[in-house]
Amino acid sequence: MNATVSGGVLLALDTGVRESGWAVLGAEPSPVTGVIKTGPRRRLNAQGKVDLLLERLDQIIVRWRPTELVHSLPSGIRWQVPALELLECSLAALVERHRLPLYRYTSQEVRSAIAGHPNASRDQLGYAVMMNLGLIGQARTTQEWEALAVGHYHLRKRPPGSSPTTARGV
Repeated sequence: MNATVSGGVLLALDTGVRESGWAVLGAEPSPVTGVIKTGPRRRLNAQGKVDLLLERLDQIIVRWRPTELVHSLPSGIRWQVPALELLECSLAALVERHRLPLYRYTSQEVRSAIAGHPNASRDQLGYAVMMNLGLIGQARTTQEWEALAVGHYHLRKRPPGSSPTTARGV
């Protein structure tokens, strides 16, 4: 599968404070994926984990030169989570620094479109992504499948020439 983003490269993220999956679509014939782990809870506070995540995302951006960044927002959380708000604000600053458009979709929106149900399990989503992208038999982590799902959803959903979505709470 060679996904293209208006002739460019898409960096898709399943963002989390402890672990973030990433997928680069359009740079290689097959998606390139990975997971950024920020270590055990006790070693770093939320700011330290976000700083480490941003440092590693900077390295990915420099290496792959994406033209767009997309990520999934947690769904179903009805209260403020300071670490996630910090992460959102930090991602907004990252894309501004790299002059990248940022698109955001809820996890439920992505799961509905890819797996057919907003509350699809991780296994169901992973299998649906494998089928949609022709990646049957490839071993990837849950975070990598989630990043691939949001990237694939973005490429299917977004019409050419559309504008990035506005950040929620940023």
